[in-house]
Amino acid sequence: MKPDREKRMLWENPWGYTESFIIGIGLLLTGFALEMFVGRQSAFELVFPYNLYIFLGFNLILVILYKWFSKNQIVRWLLKVPASITSIVLVTFMVLLMGIFPQINSTNALVNTLGLNHITTHWAFLLIIIFFLTCLGLVTIKRIAQLKWKNFGFVLNHLGLYLALFAGIVGSGDLQRLSLDTYEGSPSIHALDMNNQKVELPFAIYLKDFKIEEYNPKLALVDNEKGELVHNNGKNLYLIDSGKVYNFEEYHVRILKFLESSGRIENGYAFVNEQGSPPSAEIEVINTKTKDTVKGWISSGSFRHPFESLKIDAKYSMVMTIPEAKKFSSDISILNIDGSRIETTLEVNKPYSYKGYKLYQLSYDDAMGKWSTLSVIELVRDPWLPVIYTGVFMMIAGAVYMFWMGNKFKKETK
Repeated sequence: MKPDREKRMLWENPWGYTESFIIGIGLLLTGFALEMFVGRQSAFELVFPYNLYIFLGFNLILVILYKWFSKNQIVRWLLKVPASITSIVLVTFMVLLMGIFPQINSTNALVNTLGLNHITTHWAFLLIIIFFLTCLGLVTIKRIAQLKWKNFGFVLNHLGLYLALFAGIVGSGDLQRLSLDTYEGSPSIHALDMNNQKVELPFAIYLKDFKIEEYNPKLALVDNEKGELVHNNGKNLYLIDSGKVYNFEEYHVRILKFLESSGRIENGYAFVNEQGSPPSAEIEVINTKTKDTVKGWISSGSFRHPFESLKIDAKYSMVMTIPEAKKFSSDISILNIDGSRIETTLEVNKPYSYKGYKLYQLSYDDAMGKWSTLSVIELVRDPWLPVIYTGVFMMIAGAVYMFWMGNKFKKETK
């Protein structure tokens, strides 16, 4: 009979899954202890050039560890599968916590003490991410040093993930999200950041014209006592246009006339092309049971004119809703210090890129509606985004390469 193989002792070289999870859980507990006793730290809010120094320094340390300390027990462990699997499990655990607990200010004292409402800036998350990036970086360097064509897909996948994740973390401090209020006929150069602090832009934005296209307003039946819209077979809003006919319960409604821009004149409305002139409609309502007929005008009103409803009986009234915006855009000029000017139009979901910023059409003065002279523009600047995109494209290329190699290997085997 063969003698029984001696059982491996804990912490005996090489370290396996047991030691890996002990170290990982130790890092996790250390992070939570730091969170409780040291407090919340803005560990990731690094700005240029310090985040670049960290990025380059961390990579240099990994190269040095692999080149000259690869026989060290800790480095050898970091290059093995147990350490990699442990780091992946712990990162997944932190992401799960992020999904379970809302990442907003909490009224629960325990959640605030443990820092479960801000996982991305948590000490434990920082330690686990460093652990994960160290394993990922060392394994990638090892494959690069032993590069063969069969490992090319592996290197693309792992290096791409490393770049995308690292750049996303250290580059978060350089991300700028600004809001700029621009008014027709005047240039604007000072924007507000997420903390409502003024930020001076390297250029000015001059709003030439702000334009809105609106849908026709909608017709609704309102309960006079409750002040609520009455549902009509699951629907309660109907588009208003001349000649349209609708049925609300026992009421037959016909739109006799619709005016996009109007003003009150004696007993009705007439077309008026002035600022603040709201839409209006003349309607006829017939009760199909009693045959009673009510005829009159309704209007959505505006900042300048009051709305007007039509009471059809003691229980119900007909109203017109405020028109919804179909499309809004800003004709702007971007003015530089040297006197040069760039003309462009901003639309929703159609940003314009300039000097590292992306300019988005964000909103306008809702109270003024289509007569708004205010356009709110969002400016987003993320200088690390090209690095993140490079990493993502490398992962895609690696996946395609590995898929292609897999098919090629199958064909050669057959």
